[in-house]
Amino acid sequence: MALQILWAIPVAYAIHIAEEAPRFVNWTKSYPKWFPDFTTRRFIFGNSVWMTYVIVSVVLAIYHPATWTLILGLSTASWIFSNSWLHIVTTLRSGTYSPGVITASMIYVPLPIYVYATVFNSGLLTPTVLAWSIIIGFAIMYLPMLLGRLVSMKRQS
Repeated sequence: MALQILWAIPVAYAIHIAEEAPRFVNWTKSYPKWFPDFTTRRFIFGNSVWMTYVIVSVVLAIYHPATWTLILGLSTASWIFSNSWLHIVTTLRSGTYSPGVITASMIYVPLPIYVYATVFNSGLLTPTVLAWSIIIGFAIMYLPMLLGRLVSMKRQS
């Protein structure tokens, strides 16, 4: 029953996309070092892939309970938390509104803490599950960005 809280992750993500979508791609054009070659097509593709990851992970964690599915399901909470830092840091560094920063700070920071606390209180959260879910969530957020930046740097040289 405690894992039902994971359904809040795709809902939060959908709300976040609604805040981002109208302005994020144009905003990235002002910061090509941070977001090289970012296009509407990449925005749609990336968010489609990430939403699929979120929904599949949540479904697996809730309906096919196992340690690895719990790790995967909780990694979605870690993933949105790591995404919040992208928006918060870029807003602070640029001095401009990063589309998505409102939902990232008001939902993406407290929700994962609540999710992990709920799972902890159920007795399902072990140190191993915690560590791997955080590692996977952050990797899923930042590895594609890092790879995109490396590819872009190679093209420029």
